[in-house]
Amino acid sequence: MSQESKIIIAIVATTIFLLMAVFFVIVLAAYINKRKKGLLAEQKAMQSAYENELLKTQLEVQEQTFQQISQEIHDNIGQSLSFIKLTINTINLNNYPDAETKLNESKFQLTRTIQDLRNLSKSLNTDFINRSGLVNSILQQIELLKKTGLYQAEVNMQGEEKKYSLQAELIIFRIVQETLNNFVKHAAAANLKIDILYEEKRLHIIIEDDGVGFDSDLVNSSHLSGLGLNNMANRMRLINGSYSIKSAPGRGSKTEIILPNPPAA
Repeated sequence: MSQESKIIIAIVATTIFLLMAVFFVIVLAAYINKRKKGLLAEQKAMQSAYENELLKTQLEVQEQTFQQISQEIHDNIGQSLSFIKLTINTINLNNYPDAETKLNESKFQLTRTIQDLRNLSKSLNTDFINRSGLVNSILQQIELLKKTGLYQAEVNMQGEEKKYSLQAELIIFRIVQETLNNFVKHAAAANLKIDILYEEKRLHIIIEDDGVGFDSDLVNSSHLSGLGLNNMANRMRLINGSYSIKSAPGRGSKTEIILPNPPAA
């Protein structure tokens, strides 16, 4: 083979190699671009799902809060005002000592009722979690539960309270709220215990009751769908946390909510 033929073959081979390399780069670039668009679309869909779930959570917190406020006004504040009215109506102006006693009693009752109204007004906006903190917000829910006189509730906190994002605390608060709602509606329990543990790397909340319990292996069955357990687990996954419940008939229930600390900035 002549030298000229060798040169031509080398040029052709080099050209083919370069064309193949260019083709490979084009295909790779197209794949990367397609993958990038897919990831962006997936990220956008996840963000949209997160925002929708957050909005739904906010609305549910407001709805539940309004129901509690309505019940509180009807059961406690309404009753207090009726008592004040009754006391004032029985005042005998001709009996000064008796009138003074009843007026002082009415003033005390009215002051307490005004304070109750102020406490209720703080719950009208979900921002109360941001103002009061997650722990105080949970304690307020427990106080409302104890006011019924039907339950004994104990709250223990360990560690120093850490501040998480408002979105994360809102979701956790709603899950605690929903767990308490299930406790009232389904547990037929008398005692409730909540441990709020601020550990080194995570927030760990444990909620236990002494109710009738249920088979937690059947949480996905239709007759337990009203408990909303899957929904709560999905919400915790949105904020990189976890939700679990263990229960057995006659053994009460144990709920665990875990949220890892956010990455350091």
